[in-house]
Amino acid sequence: MRKLLLLTALATALLLAAAPAWAGPVLDRILKEKQLVVGTIDNFPPMIAKAKDGKYIGLDADIVTALAAALGVKVRYESMPFDKLIPAVAAGEVDLAVGGITITPQRNAEVFFAGPYFVSGQTLLATEKVGAGIKGLDDVNRPGFSVAVARGTTSETATRQLMPKAKIMPAEDEAAALKLVLTGKADSMVADYPYCAVAVFRNPQAKLGTLQKPFTFEPLGLALPPNDPLWDNLVTNFLFNLEGMGKLEFLKNRWFKNPAWMRLLPE
Repeated sequence: MRKLLLLTALATALLLAAAPAWAGPVLDRILKEKQLVVGTIDNFPPMIAKAKDGKYIGLDADIVTALAAALGVKVRYESMPFDKLIPAVAAGEVDLAVGGITITPQRNAEVFFAGPYFVSGQTLLATEKVGAGIKGLDDVNRPGFSVAVARGTTSETATRQLMPKAKIMPAEDEAAALKLVLTGKADSMVADYPYCAVAVFRNPQAKLGTLQKPFTFEPLGLALPPNDPLWDNLVTNFLFNLEGMGKLEFLKNRWFKNPAWMRLLPE
């Protein structure tokens, strides 16, 4: 991570050289206050989650840390429900938002997106007993089959579109939706594949299973305020530098191919 922060700081230096003179309202405040305000959710590993020690960890958190280091500022996280992230960015309450946010036309009409930096997709999570008879969408798109989803997410949108006959059960967030499955109150849940994969590892006693191939295509991006083109351009080029140097791929492997980080999460 030290090498990552050093390289990204150097790669961003040219962008920042003229920033004070030309900075818009968002970048100007960040540089003056030496603080990057980030809106996020608390429990969406391996993208972002609050660890036992209260610090945020995950792919998104590493990207934010590297960006802040390149700017020479500190990070202040503002935790909120997922469906409040885009409104908070649009209103200028935060400088950017992360948390596995899918780039959609509706969201892009309200805020700017840097990326995509990761491609995800929706998949189904259920116990082995329930999942044994599931071959495709026809097996779940039927009356009496209940599907839990996090309210206000693309998971809810995709489920309502692809499974209109099923019983949709909106929950406050992914953790609440998962609890409905673990307690037997819902037959399954639909969520981003990364979340479902982690849920399988974290709950071995529940014997969960998930579809290996997501049934949607969802590019993830960093949500940014629409009123500061220089700030938007800076973050876009920062992600481009991360990818070009191979550091973005390094971070993806760190969080998706090695489960050692899971010991840092609360029980």
